[in-house]
Amino acid sequence: MSFDKLEKQTVSEQVFNALRQQILDRRIEVGDKLPSEGDLSDQFGVSKASVKAALQRLSTLGLIETRVGQGSFILEFDPHQYMDQVQDILLNDSDISNIVEYRMYIEMAATRLAIKKATEENFKKMEVILDRMDEAAENNDAELHGQYDYQFHLEIWKSTRNETFEMAYEIIGKMLLKHIALLNKEYIRKSKSFMTGRDDIHRCLLKSIREKDIEQCRECYLSMFSVYKSLPPEQFRDC
Repeated sequence: MSFDKLEKQTVSEQVFNALRQQILDRRIEVGDKLPSEGDLSDQFGVSKASVKAALQRLSTLGLIETRVGQGSFILEFDPHQYMDQVQDILLNDSDISNIVEYRMYIEMAATRLAIKKATEENFKKMEVILDRMDEAAENNDAELHGQYDYQFHLEIWKSTRNETFEMAYEIIGKMLLKHIALLNKEYIRKSKSFMTGRDDIHRCLLKSIREKDIEQCRECYLSMFSVYKSLPPEQFRDC
């Protein structure tokens, strides 16, 4: 394993980019051990401090793991791990309007594709999840209800038969779970209690997907997301 020497300008950034590109290009394989900081310093022609800073950035991204007394090893990149580290910083109550707008557009995009590709098996899975949501609501378990809520929407994305859609939803899963929790919290605050009986909004969404009624799907999403703040329907007519 060898590296070209770098110009000593924005050195840490150059070291980081060089190592990252080697990892992404699979010139360094998962499980491989990187040379020591001293060896990398010599190969790049830079200071150990610059190498250390670059390795710390790679570690933060989840591209390497540094083991005390052993060195740094290449990891299989897990986007979920990276998103877990940043979503708590990125997401808070003040972001709710932006998240609602984002979810309206991405959920509608996935739903349009699900309408074309969903199977009876998908619908049956959604029905099971909805039953569990109702049970959680009847037991006043908002946290469990939120988890099933997330699974219900994930099943819609799985119905697209598009692995990229599914992966994208799972990557932002923590953000969606927190958003769902915020909506549930607001619902409870306004109603003074949790839900009783069937979740009519989600069941309406399932029925609308079955019937390939995209306009009714939009109405369902608007109803869901208006719990926190009323949404003007005309704002989302084109999604």
